[in-house]
Amino acid sequence: MGGYLSKGKIIRMEAVELISRCKAGERQALHLLYQQYKPKLLKICRHYTKDQDVAEDLLHDAFVIILTSLEKLENPEKLESWMATIVRNTGYHYCEHLKKEQAAIHQMVNEAKTADIDLQQHDTLIPDYDQLQSLVSQLPEGCQQVFRLSVFEGLSHQEISQLLSISPGTSSSQLFHARQMLQALIKQSWLLILLLIAIPTAIWKLIQHKESEELSPTARKTSHKPQQAEPAAENPHDEPIYASIDKKAPTHPARYRTEAVILPDSIPYQTEEEQTEVPTETQAPETDVPKDTIIYQSTPQPTINMPTPKPVKADRSWNISVAYNGMIGQQNKYIADATIGNGSFDAGSNTMIPNDYAYSNWIGYNAYLNNIPYGLKDAETRSLMDIAAQNTGVNNGDIHVFYKHQLPITIQLSLSREFSRRLSLETGLSYTQLRSTFNTGSSLAYIQERQRIHYLGIPLRFGWRWYSTAHLSLYSSAGAMLELPIYANTEIRHINNGQNAFQKDESLNVPCQFSTTLGIGLQYDFTPHLGIYLEPNLQYFFNDGSDIKTYRSEHPLQITLPIGLRFHW
Repeated sequence: MGGYLSKGKIIRMEAVELISRCKAGERQALHLLYQQYKPKLLKICRHYTKDQDVAEDLLHDAFVIILTSLEKLENPEKLESWMATIVRNTGYHYCEHLKKEQAAIHQMVNEAKTADIDLQQHDTLIPDYDQLQSLVSQLPEGCQQVFRLSVFEGLSHQEISQLLSISPGTSSSQLFHARQMLQALIKQSWLLILLLIAIPTAIWKLIQHKESEELSPTARKTSHKPQQAEPAAENPHDEPIYASIDKKAPTHPARYRTEAVILPDSIPYQTEEEQTEVPTETQAPETDVPKDTIIYQSTPQPTINMPTPKPVKADRSWNISVAYNGMIGQQNKYIADATIGNGSFDAGSNTMIPNDYAYSNWIGYNAYLNNIPYGLKDAETRSLMDIAAQNTGVNNGDIHVFYKHQLPITIQLSLSREFSRRLSLETGLSYTQLRSTFNTGSSLAYIQERQRIHYLGIPLRFGWRWYSTAHLSLYSSAGAMLELPIYANTEIRHINNGQNAFQKDESLNVPCQFSTTLGIGLQYDFTPHLGIYLEPNLQYFFNDGSDIKTYRSEHPLQITLPIGLRFHW
């Protein structure tokens, strides 16, 4: 038995040795510890979430706690159970945090419903948790940080101010604006869901209505019922027609009759041997009819059923349209903390600020401006010094920016080609103007930046017509658009005590903008060549990679309402 160790003792010795090596900081031992216990501990994480990525994150967080707490492990033989307890605690805290987030977000939903009575009837259309999380991620960075720390983490404004190096008043203001913007985003998501439900329903109703009109029993019965001739009115002036070899055809035109009238000379003369015998029921008594009179049997006129012609929409090859592209939403206003760096306000004095440094407080920025040599202090620098000095005693000297983004203005000119009765391809030109205003400072003194960006876009869309009559058509479209900046500038003004102390214009370097669209349209034709259309679109703008703030950067997913005229030829 000497020298023999049981399997359990070997495992315990391996655990003791592994723990000692991990405490010594050997990377190979840390990696071995992770790989050896990962499968078992990952199974525990999956009890708390079905998402594989989330389970991996939970395991990673648990191992961070494990590796930083190895010194607290008193009995290395209980290593596995000790690590399992840490993983369970991590999973439990994750679930509690998740419940807190869900409760907070659904409270925001209820507040939005209370604020809008019309939305109280759509409880089934409330976005789920993942959708609500995506809405929170669309908030500005500063508002999003304060919202998550206050609502999800339960921190007070004093704690948030210490964590983010802002004042408690700033934290309270950003939380207020975050709630307002989130409620607006929730309402917009409801409108989008209602639109996606209402449009297919309207298409289905129109198609069903059209089929019911074409196949209704009343219509079939009317179309197949033969038309019966009305009896002819008696005319006292009508004279008997005699069939005689000496009789000539009447010169007056024959009147319309419901029974066939045969003119005398249209029947060749027949001898008594050639004449066919007329049925007895059609013959008059021989005593009352003269010998040279022939009585002909009336033959009903055959009825021809002609189908009622349907209105046919003329084939169109080309369409040209002019539209104003409106938007569902409102101008975006919010306040956020800011910093002043070497590129702020395009000021020459700020270029001396190091690239890796920025001022978050007016007090420090004011000290920097005052330390600039007097010979380098131009009119702009002196104006900035006055504004910084005015704001050092406001909000503890914190630098705040008031953002205001106007709704974009878009005008479109499109040309489309129809390849069939349903499929079409559209392209053209689109002009868009984006306007934003940024005020940095307080109402006493601030730097105002008026930003204007003009785009010229080239759209490419495919259209598909679902329903069409002589005047009305319903269609859908999908495509993309590339927008090129044709002009972009910023007008910078320094406002001190209501007076314009300094002003200049600076050009902006704006990259191209790419977007995708998905929409459905309704068109009504006044004439065969002119119609009006409304085409709601869901448009997504991709990140252009710049730090320029616009309405699109704050709201990449937008609902637009193009309305315009369309000409056909």
